[in-house]
Amino acid sequence: MKRIFKFVVIIFATLAFIFSSSKINTIEIAKADGKKVYNVPIELWHSENSGRLSMGNNALATTASVTEYENGTSNITVQFVPMDFNNLHGHLLSLDVYSTPIFSGSLSAASVTSTYNDTNLNGGTSTYPSTLNFNYSAIKPDKIGVRVAVDAMNQIMGGDASQDAILKFNWSAATLVSGSEDNKKNDNKKEEEEENKTSDNNDKDKAPDGFVAKKLEDYFKDINKTKKVGTYNLDITGSYLNPLTGITADGGTKNASIGEGMVQGVIAPINSGGNLDEAMSNQKAGGEKRWAKAQLQRTKDGKLYATVRIHLMNWIERSKEQGPFIKVLQSNGEFKQVAATETKVNIEQYKDSYVDYRFEVPNENFLAMAQMYVKPMNRPVRFFIEVNTDTIKEGNIDMDVLKEKNYTPYYIGGTIGVLILVGGAYILKRNKKISNNTEE
Repeated sequence: MKRIFKFVVIIFATLAFIFSSSKINTIEIAKADGKKVYNVPIELWHSENSGRLSMGNNALATTASVTEYENGTSNITVQFVPMDFNNLHGHLLSLDVYSTPIFSGSLSAASVTSTYNDTNLNGGTSTYPSTLNFNYSAIKPDKIGVRVAVDAMNQIMGGDASQDAILKFNWSAATLVSGSEDNKKNDNKKEEEEENKTSDNNDKDKAPDGFVAKKLEDYFKDINKTKKVGTYNLDITGSYLNPLTGITADGGTKNASIGEGMVQGVIAPINSGGNLDEAMSNQKAGGEKRWAKAQLQRTKDGKLYATVRIHLMNWIERSKEQGPFIKVLQSNGEFKQVAATETKVNIEQYKDSYVDYRFEVPNENFLAMAQMYVKPMNRPVRFFIEVNTDTIKEGNIDMDVLKEKNYTPYYIGGTIGVLILVGGAYILKRNKKISNNTEE
């Protein structure tokens, strides 16, 4: 009996030791992990990186939970709620995150950690993501490129209307809710590194010295050189910087000169071999713009269409998912995606390759933003297309013209219709009278 008691005591003592050891190990692991948790105010910005809030910002909870680790990575949790717009009760369907700076690298889906039930667009009930979680390869990110899918936008666009957006973190108002800022290795050094990163980010979002931004109203002045139905031509140029803000639409304003070379090669190339490296370095000295020809067409229904030619297309992915996409500046300051039709395609691997795109514009002095996926760069690039309305001339160039059916304005058509009905009734009545007289 004593032996059994002694054996039991030994077992309990061993278990107690194991339990105590496991607790110590858990604490040491947690301490070694060194994680800290912050509540950080966030906003959802428009993808053109202008600082303008996205329409979907109202569906995003105002704070995110960010867990950062000593290995330089972080884990981020965001929350979405329903929102109403355009008389539709919309919901987030999915959130994908770009792996490296804004709109670069691969996309990965955020994990859904909680859901909610709500009335769907058909009046029934569906389940939607509420909180979503994803890992990120940096701590204290300033901006993260994401792609969101919303059911209401899909219904409006008649298909997949996933859109890029920017998650903006306000670290100056962040609150530490778990962990400690103390005992941080090389604390001063890390703070200095963060300040340098912040400084770099600020430089990226700052217009270059000497840049003169245009005003929104500059693009909506009445020119009226294309009043008559027909085709016209004019000069266009490309810009990597947003003419309204002086910063790029896809990040990297600090190194905008590299992107500017590529944009010039896309709109007005001077090399005939379709070489991407050459196109990216063939800017004019001093950064002057190069110009190319584009086409305008005023149709019988009063609409105005632009056709622009985009070069180096042998290096560009053309697909439903990657575009190219065209957005046109509206009078409210938003860039609205429009339907772009390929009207002429000339793809040759070792010569200049181009595709002509036709799309509707609100006026002659339009500003368009193009997005296209450059395969050698493994990322989408966004740039702007500007026009010189002083160069508008009548006549088409070597671009296809939109063929129209015979068009009769509604007020003329209505009048003719009434006259036909009245005339028809008169003829029937007259024929009936003649017929009666004949019978008599």
